[in-house]
Amino acid sequence: MKLSVEQSVISHYSKSLCTLVFLLGAVSCGAIISADELGRVNLVHYLLLFCLLPLIGLLFMVFGLFSRGASPHYITNGLIAVPLWPKSWRIALQTLKREGRLVSWLALVSHRIALSFSLGSVIALLFVLLFSDVAFVWRSTLLSADHIYPLLKTLAWPWQFYEQAQPSKALLIASQELRYGGSSNNAVDFGNWWRFLLMAQLTYALIPRMIACLWANVVFGATETDAVKSTGERIPLVNRMPVKVELVPLDSARPQFKEYNVVCWLSLTDEMLARAIAPFEPPTAIYQAGFHGHDEEKALGDPLPQLVLVAAWEPPLGELSDFLTAGTGVIMPLEFNGNNWRPIASHHLDEWHRFTQSHSGWRLFIDEELT
Repeated sequence: MKLSVEQSVISHYSKSLCTLVFLLGAVSCGAIISADELGRVNLVHYLLLFCLLPLIGLLFMVFGLFSRGASPHYITNGLIAVPLWPKSWRIALQTLKREGRLVSWLALVSHRIALSFSLGSVIALLFVLLFSDVAFVWRSTLLSADHIYPLLKTLAWPWQFYEQAQPSKALLIASQELRYGGSSNNAVDFGNWWRFLLMAQLTYALIPRMIACLWANVVFGATETDAVKSTGERIPLVNRMPVKVELVPLDSARPQFKEYNVVCWLSLTDEMLARAIAPFEPPTAIYQAGFHGHDEEKALGDPLPQLVLVAAWEPPLGELSDFLTAGTGVIMPLEFNGNNWRPIASHHLDEWHRFTQSHSGWRLFIDEELT
């Protein structure tokens, strides 16, 4: 089945994030498996990466499934907030949010990212085991085998049927003694920890995440169907505008507010935000809205005029149009690179001019001091 443009963009976005995290998992595993001249690697590091980290992720996943509301997807949100992705991807995410499908997409991609990290780690481990003779040892000043063995035995409970992957207290003690040049020199015994590590990844990471991915994919597909049914067609990416609009001349006078709020509809540092609103009177409140914030409801409930700061290069979307219908104020596009203001391109200016003119109660203001 041929994918729509939006579906294609979202698919590329998801695959890129998963590929990035897959490489991160492989590099992380490869970094900690770096052996010394005797081929020894620290078992404690692998227990953290292959047991503790998947277990914590599994607990968070279960908590998110049974808790009310959407669970926070901090890692995914952090990755998509990196300002390196193409504009078409950011527009597609805006559309998902406007259609009410962003939460289900975040859940799906979060599970895929976790699965990709685990796959990268496992493949890196198997690759190293295939081409080198690794001896797992562990070193700790505070911990002893009596402290660690009960925990490992508890973790290995789900795969009791696999005897070779069960932890051995004798092997655990011998692995610690190897650090001090113990009498045992059977490197094959010390390499047998890989079975335990692999089963831990399968039990606490790979299998649960595969099941979660399948379920999240079903949920996301259902939200897509609901969005299409509710509108009769896929919601367009850009607001519907008249084919031809006679643009009125822009008023270059700076707006004078007695009381007003600032609505930041773009990702802007505190320093740049302060510079942008410095020529105005101090605002009553500053709201972070749009894809980068979650204050739309607060801003909509505030009766004061709004100074809406937008990114000049981003096309005006339906979510912003819906927001503007409930209030009045000024739209102020900003163009910048890093901490430096830049002139606004004429085609971007015309696009915002047409958009603003189609909304009564709003005017467009271009601050010449910031261009």
